[in-house]
Amino acid sequence: MKTTKRTLEVKKGKLISGIAKLSPWMEGTIVTTTRICGKKNCGCYKGGSKHPVMYVTWKENGKTVSLYVPKKLEREVRSWGANYKKFKELVRKISNIQKDIVRLREDG
Repeated sequence: MKTTKRTLEVKKGKLISGIAKLSPWMEGTIVTTTRICGKKNCGCYKGGSKHPVMYVTWKENGKTVSLYVPKKLEREVRSWGANYKKFKELVRKISNIQKDIVRLREDG
């Protein structure tokens, strides 16, 4: 069966509606590391194990920027990052459908 512009438009519409369901999202890479908290009476300050922390990193004007994520927001921020990955995948699929529409060389 030949693909038509109409079938591609329907597919595209479903993908676009999927984008609206993803909100909220946030661009960035989640990075986990450890650090010293700075409290002089804490074991980490005296050479013990460090505390796990999370950051979100992204590029601005060619430079990497990091944003500390408070413990109480870690789960939510992970969800936003996962939604952003899904968003990018949907945009890629929509773009590919647009290319397929051009390949059909149909008017209107």
